[in-house]
Order: sequence, then C-alpha cells, then structure tokens
Amino acid sequence: MAAARGPGTKRGILERLESGEVVIGDGSFLITLEKRGYVKAGLWTPEAVVEHPDAVHQLHMEFLRAGSNVMQTFTFSASEDNMESKWEDVNAAACELAQEVAAKGDALVAGGICQTSIYKHHKDETRVKTLFRLQLQVFARKNVDFFIAEYFEHVEEAVWAVEVLKEFDKPVAVTMCIGPEGDMRGVTPGECAVKLVKAGASIIGVNCRFGPGTSLQTIKLMTEGLKAAGLKAHLMVQALGFHTPDCNKGGFVDLPEYPFGLEPRVATRWEIQKYAREAYNLGVRYIGGCCGFEPYHIRAIAEELAPERGFLPPASEKHGSWGSGLNMHTKPWIRARIFTKSQGSPCGMTPPNQELRAGAEETHGIECQPPVEKRIFGLHSNLFPKSYVPIHNHRTDIRTFVRHAAHFAEVRQGAAALTNLNPWLVTNTLASGGILWALDWPGGLSSGKRLASSVRTCAGYRPDTTKMAPVGGKKAKRGILERLNAGEVVIGDGGFVFALEKRGYVKAGPWTPEAAVEHPEAEPNHTVLSPVIPGQTAKFFKDRTVVQPCILRQLHREFLRAGSNVMQTFTFYASEDKLENRGNYVAEKFSGQKVNEAACDIARQVADEGDALVAGGVSQTPSYLSCKSEAEVKRIFQQQLEVFMKKNVDFLIAEYFEHVEEAVWAVEALKASGKPVAATMCIGPEGDLHGVPPGECAVRLVKAGASIVGVNCHFDPTISLQTVKLMKEGLAAARLKAHLMSQPLAYHTPDCNKQGFIDLPEFPFGLEPRVATRWDIQKYAREAYNLGVRYIGGCCGFEPYHIRAIAEELAPERGFLPPASEKHGSWGSGLDMHTKPWIRARARKEYWENLRIASGRPYNPSLSKPDAWGVTKGATELMQQKEATTEQQLKELFEKQKFKSAQ
Repeated sequence: MAAARGPGTKRGILERLESGEVVIGDGSFLITLEKRGYVKAGLWTPEAVVEHPDAVHQLHMEFLRAGSNVMQTFTFSASEDNMESKWEDVNAAACELAQEVAAKGDALVAGGICQTSIYKHHKDETRVKTLFRLQLQVFARKNVDFFIAEYFEHVEEAVWAVEVLKEFDKPVAVTMCIGPEGDMRGVTPGECAVKLVKAGASIIGVNCRFGPGTSLQTIKLMTEGLKAAGLKAHLMVQALGFHTPDCNKGGFVDLPEYPFGLEPRVATRWEIQKYAREAYNLGVRYIGGCCGFEPYHIRAIAEELAPERGFLPPASEKHGSWGSGLNMHTKPWIRARIFTKSQGSPCGMTPPNQELRAGAEETHGIECQPPVEKRIFGLHSNLFPKSYVPIHNHRTDIRTFVRHAAHFAEVRQGAAALTNLNPWLVTNTLASGGILWALDWPGGLSSGKRLASSVRTCAGYRPDTTKMAPVGGKKAKRGILERLNAGEVVIGDGGFVFALEKRGYVKAGPWTPEAAVEHPEAEPNHTVLSPVIPGQTAKFFKDRTVVQPCILRQLHREFLRAGSNVMQTFTFYASEDKLENRGNYVAEKFSGQKVNEAACDIARQVADEGDALVAGGVSQTPSYLSCKSEAEVKRIFQQQLEVFMKKNVDFLIAEYFEHVEEAVWAVEALKASGKPVAATMCIGPEGDLHGVPPGECAVRLVKAGASIVGVNCHFDPTISLQTVKLMKEGLAAARLKAHLMSQPLAYHTPDCNKQGFIDLPEFPFGLEPRVATRWDIQKYAREAYNLGVRYIGGCCGFEPYHIRAIAEELAPERGFLPPASEKHGSWGSGLDMHTKPWIRARARKEYWENLRIASGRPYNPSLSKPDAWGVTKGATELMQQKEATTEQQLKELFEKQKFKSAQ
C-alpha cells in the first residue's frame, strides 16, 4: 500500500483522475453488514454506525487493506425521510468512521446520498432537494473530500441531487442504478450522462442493480452520449458482485432471488479481475463495487490493476498472485492449481504476463522490456515471476528491481540492521512505473480508537420465542456436557478460515491462524517503509499510535450475536509442524504457543459477553501425513493442549481428521486433560481415507474417550447428516452412547467423492455458486435436530447469517432468538418494510421455501468432476517438508495434473 500521507497533503479526487490514476472505490456495506447481523433487509438503513460502530469501522478497514482509496460514508438511505430523528447522528457518525479509517492510508472520504423514498410519491423538487441539503450540511461540517450521489433510478432526481451538491463547492460524482435500457422513464444512458454533466457532475457512471458485464455496457453507452454532445467527464463504475444476465430494466431487485437467494450468483475473484481490466480498457478510472462486493473482490481489482497503480494492496500479503499461495497446501493436487504460463489461467482469462504487458503498451504507448524468466522468492515464499510484470523502459530497469528484491530477501533472513522489522516486510515486490513498494502491515497502518460492542436486546417474531439470548458475565456457566445431557441445543460457530481469507487476514494454501497475533487489538509504533523511487533512498517513519479493533474478536462477536454459544479458539492448523510447513514463516516469527494463547484470550473475552463456552481446538497434522510415529504426533497435540490448560478452556475439540487413527491419537492426548472432548472427522458416507466406515470411526472415537462425536467440513449439510446417521447406527450397534455433533460446509457438494470438496476443481477460489442460502441452512438445522444431533454448527463457508439461520430455526426449542435477529425477520418478514411492492410480497415462508434459485451462469455446469488423485497417507506426494515447495516439485505436479485431466 502507498505510504500514508500527513494531514492535509492528500491529493483530491479530480487531481488523481486528471493525472490518469486508477481510483478504487469500496464495496458492499448493506448486504455485507446484513449477513454479519447489523443491517436489516427491507429497511436497508445504516443505523449500525451508531449501534455497532466497531462493525462498520472493521469493514472500512477491510476495504482499505484490500486496496480501496475512497472511504464512502455509510449513509445510504440516511436521509431524514428514512431515518427520522436519527438522521443527523447517523450521518455525523458515518463521516467520523470513514475519516478515521481513511487517515490510515492514502484514502479520501466521500459523503454519499441516494434517491429518496418521497420522490416517487410526490416528485416535489423543493422537498427532495431539502432532504439532500440536510445531509450535505453534515458532510460539509465534517469536511469530507468530495460527494457521491448514487443509486438513482430516475435521472430527474439525480440531476436535482447534483444541483444541490454543487452548492457546496466540492467535486461531485453521480452514479445511476440503470442498465442499457436507461432510467425508469426510458431516458437513455447517453442522455442521462449528458444531463448529469450539464448539471455539474465531474464524474459520472453507474452503480448497483446490474452485474459487471451489464454495467460496463451501460458505461459504454454513457461514453458515446457524452462524445456525441461534445462533453467530457471522468467515468465511474461500481457494479454488483452478482451475475445478472437475466435481469430486466429493474435490475436485480426484480429477480425472484432478491435479496435472500443470490448466493449462486456471486462473482469469483477471477471474474472481478476480468471486470477491472475491461473497465480500465474502456477508459474508466474510478472502479469499485456495490452490493455483493466483499473485500476480496476489491482486492482482485487492486491486484489486477497493480501494474497501473504501481503497488499491491496490504491484503495481498494473504493472497498470492493467481492463487500462488496454494503452493503451501498439504495436498499435491491443490498445489497443482496455482497459475503457470504452461497451464493457462482460471476462467479462460488471458495470462497476466500477456494481458498486463499488452495493457501497458496499449495504455501508455510504450514498449515493455522483454520478459525476464528468472524468478525470485517474495517474502512469503510466493514466487512472483518478473515476466508477469511490465517494466517501463523510461522509468526503471530490471537491475533496480533485482537489487531491491535481494535487499528484501536479506530482511527475511534477519539482517542485523533490520531485525526490528516484520519479517514479511514486502508482501509482494512489484516493479511497475518505476516504483517498488515495501510494506510492514502487522495490523493495518495503525487504526482508530477502540470501539465498544455490546449484545443488544432482540425483538423476535415467533410468539413463544421473543426472549433475548442469555447474557454472559462472571457467573459460573454450565459446561458442555451439562447442557447436552439436559437435551439443550448447543450452536457452534462458523467458518473462520474462509471468512477471514475473504476479509484479507488468512492466506489460502497454508490456512494458518496467525491473524490472532498479526492483527492484534492495538499495534502502536510499527514501522512503515516509504515507496522506493529511483534516485531516492528509502525512508522509515513512525505512524501515529492508535488502537485498531481486533479482526478475530469482531468475527467471534458476529457469531455470538448470530446465536453461537461456543466460541471455538481460532487454532485450526496452529500446530508447530503446520506453522512451519512448506515455507510458512509463522512458527519462526511468532511460535505456535503465541498463536494459540492469543486465540484463547480472544475467544474467552467474547464468550464472556454472552452465555458461551470456549472450546480449544486441534486438527490433523502434517506430521501424520509424513508417517511420523504415534508419539511424535501426540507430542504435537500435547503442545497445543498445554496452552489450552493454561488458559482454562471449557472443553476440547479434535476436528478435521481424514484418518480415524490420527483422530483417536488426538482424543487420547486431549482426554488426559480431564476436560470433555468432542471429536469430528471430515469424512462422508464412504468413511475415512483408509476405508474405515463412519460407524466404526464413531465407535473408535468413543472408546478413545470422546463424549461428543460427529463430522465437520469437506461435505455439505445433506451428506454430513447422512454420515452422522451412519455414526449413530454404529454406536447403537456397539451399545455405546455419545452426543452427536455436526459442523458441515455451507457449500453444496452432491458431486463430491470420498475426499470431499477439496477434490472439486473449484476449490478454493471458485466455490461461490455452491454457497447455501439461509433457508438451506434452516432446513439443515431442523433435519439435524430431528436426527438427534444437539451440537449443531458450521465449518467452511458458514457466515454469521448462516449461524443465525440455525438459531432462528431452533428458537422454539431453545426458547429465545439470537441478538442478530433484531436485524432479520422470520422467513424474510422484514421485507414488508421495503419500498417495492413486489418485494414486500416476498415477506413470507411459502415464497422462500419453494423458490428454486438460479445461478445467473447459463453456460456453467451444475456439477463438477472431482480430481480424484487417490493419494493418502504414505504417498510420496503427501510427504510434507519445512522448506518451500520448489519449482521442480510444482512442475512435476503440473505434469501429473495434465495427465489426470486427460484421462
């Protein structure tokens, strides 16, 4: 990320655009915060800025880390007609939060307004303009950098907005939520653009309602309209993160899946990279996203346009170029999925070295140096091929790049002069435009003040379940077995590794949990390395000391609000052997003990905010795959157990085991603690990877000492419950008893083989079309309960709104709704507050229960073919190593993948 600038030194939005720079907007606040439990669908109002400012602050931070350099105030629908007496406080708080985060990077603050609810009813220009003016007076008082008028269906109202915005002497951007057919009265996109520019807008474009492809078609029509009128303006696009090829003029709000069945339409990161490149080639320089755009989507824009911008965003430290972080995965067929020139690239896109070079030559009119084939290691053991990077002849040469790369390699090796710095000083080294960017990003470029969060009272919809979730505190809590023995429903949490990867804090491939120590609650006095410009010396400076909310605590809180009453420590893959596997730096930098201790502390802090228990978790190890002895593997578990005992967790979970033998070893090691032990395996109905059936697995686990057994991960809810049923039958046949537990994927996996979703070709970066809806999860919760499962949660893909779905479905049995239900009506009943009548008509169970949702991908198959390499413990390819995966090892894997694909 570019070095932070001091107060008052940031260049304005027009200065940036007029110099040809790429400005990256932020993404979705409404839909993202709805899924996190802080915004109510139907109302879509932003009172979260005053009710839960920590959640809004964190989302701003995620977008900043992802590459956004505009923090738009979360003031959508915050006009007086929507917010009544709260409008002024909401607008002021939103400005302060955006400014707080923008100050941590080279970001501007945009005050945002949108169409009003009264326009359609009254069309009173004076009244509508008064509403805009009230918001703008707050923005002016808070001194935002520029204004955005967004989400207008009618150009007439958009023009009125621009006219009011121009009164305040700041640059004005305006975007309409229209497609190629124009606004709701048939005004064409080209004519809309002309009217907006004539009204005074300097930046015009579209946002929301339509997917990237359709939005860019509309931008093209706007460009043509301006050209025909002899007018100029900067172009801006903030499309949906959903595919909408089947939309009509009304956009995605007209689709039957809106708003609770859009999951299969979510764009992948590769589709967003394609969108960013196409937008840039069309001449758009303000590129962002709207509903459905998560932080990882914004990161995709920033990574695709890194050659033009001259740097990568901070969140790229957790994302290798074209999936290169997968070279650290334990499974060989997944290591084979990283991009190489010989393989081609995902989604049929042009390989980066060809496309970026062509884009640079076309955009800048300059010749690029011939590609240099030699590769050097980035500081995360990412291989960053210089042949993928356009080096401009008139700016710098490859010798400068290599010299700096060598310097940073010395930093990683612990050069004495720089021992005080973070060992991953450079997230990726990129030479473009003569700038080599180096970053230290342990917790963001510092952060805003710590913001308190509290569990709020919730008003439920079920007449017999309107009570609030039990409140925590210092009083003694009943243990896990006491609860389960009483027949209570215990709700687990969701998918930490996938959720945090998308938020920019976990790296796919290693999937390790260092976020607990890399992004602590406070990170004072960390050092940032300023950009290296040819002819200048790198300078170090101290950023101001501030306090940043802890990302891990925030996610725990979201699950607690959603209904979880177990806070599982984020210690998945936190064993010492995993933290140093295949070039991972975590064990060397932090140690497994520090990672595990921090995770325990954070889980306990949040658990004490509610009636939740803390579970210390262990998982399968690289040592087992490498055929280490039972004693060696158990020693790995015992190292984590020592921390869990020191931190006095409430019970223990051994999860994500493909082999029952290793799971039994884990249970035996954990049982020595005297605490209750739960054990879950990532297996399907075919059993473990050595063919041990589910029933026998359950029997072995109970005999080893587990009080709770079941499954987690690798398979969807339906298949997972089939497996639990087989476990239950096996226990009954052996006359053994145990509580049952299920924490499946939130992805549909009917086409999986024995290995589960990691064998699917979409794993891990193309799973979006498989995401379960909240209604799918309610069905799962009921079926699990009817099967006799009382510990019900989720694993990868489970977001807070999925956990809320479990809690709402089982509210009659539990006797209360979770706090997050204050922002979610039963079966979509909150939609009765929507402005559109056809959406109000969807506020009922019958609609959502019977809807068959579409994917928006007409040319994609419904099912996939698993890779099915068929290797397991003992296979040469599964032997693990401390050193990073080598080029030769990758080459061998690529060749095997070609062979398997040809079969």
